[in-house]
Amino acid sequence: MSEPFVRQLLDHAMARTFKIGPRGLWSRTRGKPAAAFARQVAMYLAHVSFGLSLTEVGNVFARDRTTVAHACCRIEDLRDDPSFDRSLDLLEGVLRFLAPSNRHPA
Repeated sequence: MSEPFVRQLLDHAMARTFKIGPRGLWSRTRGKPAAAFARQVAMYLAHVSFGLSLTEVGNVFARDRTTVAHACCRIEDLRDDPSFDRSLDLLEGVLRFLAPSNRHPA
């Protein structure tokens, strides 16, 4: 899956879900807490929904893979909240539906 396509899907999903624009999501600095949280969710979803490695997600977000690992751990911990977990399940489902499958070549 191409980096621009991943960015486009995540950009749209995070804008709708967290009311955050591309500037906040793709900023090279941490930014406001709401933007940092949305970015962590997007990193988690890129890893889980698209099956990208931590290094690949880091490349998409211009971050180190250890930053991505921290984001994934943080979001995974927050999934203990049933409401947050359900919201993430829905986002994962939408992103998996929209993403072309890499598993079954034509």
